[in-house]
Amino acid sequence: MELIIGGAYSGKLTYAKREYGIDESEVLDLALLWPDGAARAIRHLEAYTKRCAESGMSAEEVLRALEPHSTAPMLIISREIGSGIVPMDKTERYWRELHGQVLAALAKKADRVTRLFCGIGEVLK
Repeated sequence: MELIIGGAYSGKLTYAKREYGIDESEVLDLALLWPDGAARAIRHLEAYTKRCAESGMSAEEVLRALEPHSTAPMLIISREIGSGIVPMDKTERYWRELHGQVLAALAKKADRVTRLFCGIGEVLK
């Protein structure tokens, strides 16, 4: 499994398409759907963790729900939301914490972790 992270609009999906030869039909968009069904890649993990945070799920519960989607040759594409100003709202803070825990667990499990900045991939692992 490869984890691809970066800021909003940093070129993560374009990178994944170029590097892995995938097209839109092979990508499950978690901003639109819950993680069910097979896909070669999933994107917008941050949208999924936000819904999970709003319903009070733990990182372990989120990771269990993603388990069928986190096996090779899987790509998980996510915005990194931990940098910047810490929100005053308790739910927003919980979302950042939850998302960070999920990304850390996925990065530990991943064969490769790539961070995108200005469309340029930097392999972290």
